[in-house]
Order: sequence, then C-alpha cells, then structure tokens
Amino acid sequence: MKFMTTPEQDYILSILKSTKIMRKSQAIKLLNKLDSRRNELFWERFFGQLGHIRKIAWLSDDLFTVPFMQRSPVDQDMLQAIDIMLDLTEKKIHALSSSTPPYKLCFLAEQKQDFGSYAIIAVRHGVEAAITAALRDSGQDGRTIVFLLSDISQATCIKTPLPHFFAVTDGNKYRYFSGGRHDMQ
Repeated sequence: MKFMTTPEQDYILSILKSTKIMRKSQAIKLLNKLDSRRNELFWERFFGQLGHIRKIAWLSDDLFTVPFMQRSPVDQDMLQAIDIMLDLTEKKIHALSSSTPPYKLCFLAEQKQDFGSYAIIAVRHGVEAAITAALRDSGQDGRTIVFLLSDISQATCIKTPLPHFFAVTDGNKYRYFSGGRHDMQ
C-alpha cells in the first residue's frame, strides 16, 4: 500500500534529502514561513505520519533524520547551517544542496522582493587557510558566503574577495558580521 504525503511533507522531505538531519522545531519554522495557521495537533499528525511511513527516523523528541542515517553521529554543523538558512529565508527554500567541501549547505531562498543565493561554510579552528585556498580555486557563482565561525577571532584569518559575512553563535541565536569588519550588520 502506497502512502500519500502532503505538499508540506514533501517540502520538508525535499529539504531533509539534502540535510539528512533536522530539528522538529526547524521544520516547523520552515513551514510557518509559508503558513503560520497550524496548531499542535496538526504538527503531531504531520510528523507522526512521516514516522509511520518510515520517511523519517527520530533520534530524540526534537531531532529526526532520514532512516538510513539513524545510527550516524549527529551533524551539529548541519543543524547550525539550517538555523542560519532559517534566519536568511523570509518565505521559502527553492533550491538546496549539501554541497562539496568547503561548503556545508548551499541554498536559494525566496525573500519578500527577490531571491538570495547563499553558501554556508563551517570553519573549525586551524582550517581557515585551507578554506581560503579552496575558495580561491572555486569560481564565483553569485552566491553570498556565510562563514560559520567558532568565534569571531577567526574572521581575521579568512581572506576572500567574494561577497561574504560571518556568523557566530550567541546563546540560542546567531550574530552576523559583515565581511572584513567586526561591527554588527
């Protein structure tokens, strides 16, 4: 017996296909950008159906993955990249890929007036020079790069002429800094 999914479930599954992991709260935020008139009962049924038809596998109350990745370690960089994607998206994600290194996540986000194309790079201490070299070898494709830093001191080690800014965690939110400066954007 084939189970049908709703357009909203298909949207979340299309994103999960690239990210492989997502928080329930992140999925709800993505869908609320499209239509915020949902209640708790809707969400219970929404995720319950996806779990029942084995489209998702739960790792905790708020964390799910694709079933074949159920035993894999949790990709914290991807979860942070999704948070940043949520911050940069006003309406809907139109294209998404977990791209090849150095990119963690690339996406095309619908804004109120137009679209924004972004590439997120998670930067660990000590790899700043390697990332700068990798970017030098890649072509410019019109995306704005978001460097997800462990701390803002890493920003001085990253040199690129490509449009970019930096993101640093600040508790449960992110602070964003324009490229080359340490003032709030």
